Amino acid sequence: MKLRAARGTIRKVVAPLAIALVGFAAFKVFFEEDRPHNPRIFGPPGPTQWKPSGARVAAPLESDVIPEPTSFSAIHVDVVNSDHVWVAAAPMFELDWVAEPAYFVGNGPLFDNEGNLYFSPRFYHGDRVVLVSLDAGTGERRWAIPAESDRETSSPPFLLDDPENPGSQILYIATYTRAMALRPDGSMVWSVRTGLTLPPAEPGKIPGAVLQSFNYHPATDSLVTVSRAGELFAFRRRSGERVARPGQLPGAPAVSGSGVRIPWFVVDWVDPLMDAAFGKTEGGLSLFSSAINYIYGGGGVVTNYFSIDPHTSRIYIAATADDAEDGTEDGRSEIGALYALELVEDGSGGLEFQIAGRATFEGGTGSTPALRADGGRVYVSDNLGHVIALDRDLNELWRVDVGEPLVGSISVSPDNGELYAVTRSDVLKLVDDGDRGRLVWTAQLTGFDGYANVDKQSNALTATIAANGVVIGIGGGKSLLGANLMLHVGMGLLDRETGELRYFAEGREDSLAMSTVARDGSLYVAHSPIRRAVGKALYPDLTPDLTGGIARYKPIRLDLLARDAICAAATRGANAATLSPASGTAAIDADLRQMKALIEQAAGAVTRAVGEGDLSEEDARELRPLLVQSSRQLTPAALGSATKRLAEACSLSTGASHEDRPAR
Repeated sequence: MKLRAARGTIRKVVAPLAIALVGFAAFKVFFEEDRPHNPRIFGPPGPTQWKPSGARVAAPLESDVIPEPTSFSAIHVDVVNSDHVWVAAAPMFELDWVAEPAYFVGNGPLFDNEGNLYFSPRFYHGDRVVLVSLDAGTGERRWAIPAESDRETSSPPFLLDDPENPGSQILYIATYTRAMALRPDGSMVWSVRTGLTLPPAEPGKIPGAVLQSFNYHPATDSLVTVSRAGELFAFRRRSGERVARPGQLPGAPAVSGSGVRIPWFVVDWVDPLMDAAFGKTEGGLSLFSSAINYIYGGGGVVTNYFSIDPHTSRIYIAATADDAEDGTEDGRSEIGALYALELVEDGSGGLEFQIAGRATFEGGTGSTPALRADGGRVYVSDNLGHVIALDRDLNELWRVDVGEPLVGSISVSPDNGELYAVTRSDVLKLVDDGDRGRLVWTAQLTGFDGYANVDKQSNALTATIAANGVVIGIGGGKSLLGANLMLHVGMGLLDRETGELRYFAEGREDSLAMSTVARDGSLYVAHSPIRRAVGKALYPDLTPDLTGGIARYKPIRLDLLARDAICAAATRGANAATLSPASGTAAIDADLRQMKALIEQAAGAVTRAVGEGDLSEEDARELRPLLVQSSRQLTPAALGSATKRLAEACSLSTGASHEDRPAR
């Protein structure tokens, strides 16, 4: 099974339902009551008061291969898994379309620098494919790569810049038996056999012969991947040729030690819904049964993506520890491990993987290790509710108990030491103070206030950091013994300073993926209903049928998007102007490049805002010259002048967008 955080996320979002659902029948009989339906209305949000302070964490720009984080080029934005994009998310948005609904998609879509969208489905009815490309604006299919067999499944796609063709990009995907590089038009750059053979399918089991997404190893100019069973591989970026002997992590397959089981009647109710929507797995299980099987004994050694430090090329993979470390040699591991690996010369003219460091965690870990922008810190979570910071050699620096297990990777900002963590209930902001971590706020998840059939709201996705806020998902449903029987889902934008919900819009389907932001501020969600499938089974008349695919939330009030992008660039420039060039060269350079991305985003939003009637041509004529002039002055020497013009544009855009207009 290929979900975004397999054992980690699925166990944490499904297992708590086990206790709650035992009393479901009695709850429905004795405690249900009718309530009025009076949903909260979100008006146009004012500008955020959040600002960067001091030098951002940055390292000198060294690569012409790794894309800048202006959108998602990897499943957690970039090679360090920061879940941080440089652009602004739409401050107001609405559900636009759902495309390819036959596909269960466990990883969020990616975007090339031309704005095309890509995703790899895992379970589905219909045509068997390993990769689909969509027009990101309309949702229309551009092309697809067919699967070679019913058993062939693909890693999530991965995008890199093409240094041989500046301005172009190449898309990389891998199945267990072949690896491919493609251009945005679907043409093949190379396609090679991995030399691996799929093992026989085992009824009722999930295969270990599934590869994670590629990541980029700069020191060897190669693409690295790891299988669910802990096998390690490296391929030349330019040709796909294998460049290293396969490696193997020492962990044993994961198993949950909780002992909590989902009641049989819930499985019997949910399985038919999942089968009707997506079919069965190759092992003959429905998706829900497959998830339960995965939790209670069918786990993998590696259950999530991994990071590579672009400055040192060190590889960080969260996996499991040796079988015996949990006290019982039974072929399963209940202990998590974080490995630091090097890809080095083997003495025979080739390369090999070597373990350079290791840290273990009681309760295990299902999170992707996320790196600070300079690679100096690694952040993970364990299954006991701790956010853990380690140095690059995996020495623990601090840990913070957030009260319940986390359900996704840590989102890492280069500014102000900010970290964002998600549990099944909450979104949390922490700050890395160097020798300790500090909890700052718990988000206000109030998107479904006033809904007649919602008495509990909770986090539903990872947190994506944008220039003007934190993009999150919210689930609303029935509360039962602390669990959220999810009936509704939607997307929200939090204020980074306060944790308040700046805006919210209801969506269509649950997801186990991530909150994806595109360069134009649009939000996209990959549909992978597991939690809402339970809500649908237990409350069939209160929530729509299950659906798969990709959903787009389009920006509305484009004048506000232009405002947020302009003001984010202005505040960043004002902060950068206070830095000493001698001590902040890398930080200032990163600020200038982010400011450029924000100005380009703002210019596009201004043009579209005029076309949509959100901004007058007169206001646009005042803004455009300021954006052009500031863009031309993005150098350390002219930073003050650029910032002055951006501040003027911010003031103008704030005034131009002040009048409240109804959302379209």
